[in-house]
Amino acid sequence: MANYDFDLPSIFRLFGYGGEEDLPRASSAGLSIYETKGELVVEAPVPGVKKDEVTVEVADGMIKIDAVHQETEEDKKEKTAVYRAQRMTEFHYSTTLPKEVEEKQARAKMEDGILKVRVPLKAGAKEKKSTVPVEGE
Repeated sequence: MANYDFDLPSIFRLFGYGGEEDLPRASSAGLSIYETKGELVVEAPVPGVKKDEVTVEVADGMIKIDAVHQETEEDKKEKTAVYRAQRMTEFHYSTTLPKEVEEKQARAKMEDGILKVRVPLKAGAKEKKSTVPVEGE
């Protein structure tokens, strides 16, 4: 069996990364949903994404948020050599809303990397929940 002795950060640099610190990381951030006077508010962190890169859908008691940001950095040092670095950031959120809402009246606003979606509650909206019995040991 061959024994390879190499420096991992130098391999990252071969592919255009400055080291492990430049690698994309998975986000552990998630949605926040809370109720204010007569509406549900859904907050989703989408750092580095512009408002035109976000789609929000509210339908059938669910909310779906997709955000994709892509940037390309190109450096032409010589006529025959081109260096191109591409980075993509994606956020995808989908959840059931806990109460009945007026889906067509939803509105969204971006501020400081947070997407805030406000959806008015239906008159007399009740919490959607059902108790599920647990079987087994």
